[in-house]
Amino acid sequence: MTEEYIKSVSVHMDNLNAHPHCSHGPTLLFSRGSDSKKFYSCSAHRDKKKCSFFVWENQIESIGQQFMGQFERELIVTKMMRYKLQSRYDHVKNLNPEERCFCQKCGELFSKTEQDLHSDHCEMLVEDINDLKLSHPSQLFRPLQESKSESQYFFTENTIEMLIKMFRSVGTTNVICIGAPTIHEKILCDVPELKSFLLDIDHRYLQFYESDHFRWFNMYNCHILEECDNEFALEDILTKGDNTAVFIDPPFGGRLEPLAYTLDKFDQIRKKNNKSILSKFLVLPYFMERFVVKCLPGMSMLDYKIDYINHKKFNSSGRNKGSPIRIFTNVDQCKISLPEEENYRFCDECNRWVCSENVHCYKCNSCTSKNGRAYIHCNLCKRCVKRTWKHCKECNKCCLIEHSCMRFQTKGRMKDRPRKKHTLSKA
Repeated sequence: MTEEYIKSVSVHMDNLNAHPHCSHGPTLLFSRGSDSKKFYSCSAHRDKKKCSFFVWENQIESIGQQFMGQFERELIVTKMMRYKLQSRYDHVKNLNPEERCFCQKCGELFSKTEQDLHSDHCEMLVEDINDLKLSHPSQLFRPLQESKSESQYFFTENTIEMLIKMFRSVGTTNVICIGAPTIHEKILCDVPELKSFLLDIDHRYLQFYESDHFRWFNMYNCHILEECDNEFALEDILTKGDNTAVFIDPPFGGRLEPLAYTLDKFDQIRKKNNKSILSKFLVLPYFMERFVVKCLPGMSMLDYKIDYINHKKFNSSGRNKGSPIRIFTNVDQCKISLPEEENYRFCDECNRWVCSENVHCYKCNSCTSKNGRAYIHCNLCKRCVKRTWKHCKECNKCCLIEHSCMRFQTKGRMKDRPRKKHTLSKA
């Protein structure tokens, strides 16, 4: 999500329970433009092909009811869907591996005797499904690639192992995985000392897990997309243990305000039931740091680079400096060790683990690098900056060597001082 979009569109989270519903739960109230005219839209999807709900605030009584009726009908379908999918899973699980099939087009398990029903999807059929694959459904799925809402990028094995070690090091006993199915699968199958619960907007998991391990969930309005008592179900999930962590791997195009709303609601439920505060772990690009800190005070960024197996840039080879994806957490970083074998070290001055390329700056009194490369200190700016930046006298700040002067100044100052192209000396 671009900074321009974040600034031009505001989201209002004051009274979410009173908002109209679409098939993805309570909608969000947005405003944009100079007139700040408000409108309701789907919390989970900005793409109208995914969800067409859009109503101006002053038209909600006259137009909104047609969407409400659609929402009620889809709730009934959802209830039937879980029962139908779970029954299919139970049937397929009792078959021999060579009789099990999965259609990536339909997202359904079925027996080989039903293969004719998927004859048009031959290139998307997975056959001979052993028990290991059946317990790791993300390996069967064809990852969704809708970047605005449902993109699925799965963690590498090294990243998963590091995250499990991180949970152990902070004393976690229960992990709530939001949009992180591979972590959920790893814990269920290989980490008996931890308990895991998956909350995800991908309905395909309904057929693999019963309600004691999975709920169809929208992280952007804290709503379970199944016919149940939402508050009671969330309370049951959030109060099963004292040392509980919530791990969120959201779509990078999503707004942070709704995520903050969900985490705050989680904390309220924990507090109501006399449980300790949640350990929070949020996965986002490093350049989102100031937005994360603004929406979620108390969160800080770990220096660990998150790798995904199915993304060209978000892995160890991306842009020659590694993945730009990081973990933001409210846990004291001195409790979280990073793997030395993956080029991390402990900084005694910062009292935290950092990437080896992250050199400590004694003027800033911190290991200042954000992007995986060493920064340099600018005495004029009195802070560390990227090595690709130089100090510009026109802008009175460090900028890219080739940049438009005054680009980031206020509109009033830009009128007084025309923008011009400026190339800095590398000397």
